[in-house]
Formats: sequence, structure tokens, C-alpha cells
Amino acid sequence: MKIVASYNKEVKAVLLENAPKNTKYTSHDVQTEFLKIHARKVQYSIREEIGNSKFCIMVDESRDESKKEQMAIVLRFVNKEGLIKEHFLDIIHVKDTAALTLKNSVCVVLAE
Repeated sequence: MKIVASYNKEVKAVLLENAPKNTKYTSHDVQTEFLKIHARKVQYSIREEIGNSKFCIMVDESRDESKKEQMAIVLRFVNKEGLIKEHFLDIIHVKDTAALTLKNSVCVVLAE
């Protein structure tokens, strides 16, 4: 938390200066929520960088150690300087690997 606070004034004010001094933020739920918030901010930043540019979607699915199907989504686009960029956007669990399921999951992620 201290690292994030060193880069963000709002986080520093809320987490380090205004929070009780015995607060550790070490519970699984707090850390998961913290990561989700930052992931959404990164995804928003990626979407802003792409803007109205054309992009392609690269998708890869695999089974994790707990035998659940996962799908990774990466976006590739050409930025304003003419450079090809790739950004990992998300990894999500999918119920199966049917084409329709994967397509619907990609649509949900892109619509967020």
C-alpha cells in the first residue's frame, strides 16, 4: 500500500493519513478488492489509449490447476506515434471453450 500511496495522492490521503494507525490491509478480501480497483483503472487507461483506433483481439484459453477454463484477452493496436502496441486486458473464467461462449465472454469484457 505504501508503494501505491507514493504514486497517488488520493490513495495516500485515504489509506495512510486518514486510516486508523493499526490498519494493515492484509485480509484476502481487502487485497482482492484493491487489485480489482486497480485492474479497472488500468483497463480504462488501455481503452483511452486505443480510443477510436482499430485494434485486434487475441484470445487464448486454457485450463488452470483447479481444472477451470480460463481465457486471456490481449489487444493489439497502432498508437498515435505509429507504433504497434499490445496490452493484456483481462483474464476470466469461462464455463466451456465453445466458440459462442468465448465470443460472448469477449463481448462482455469489451463492453465494460
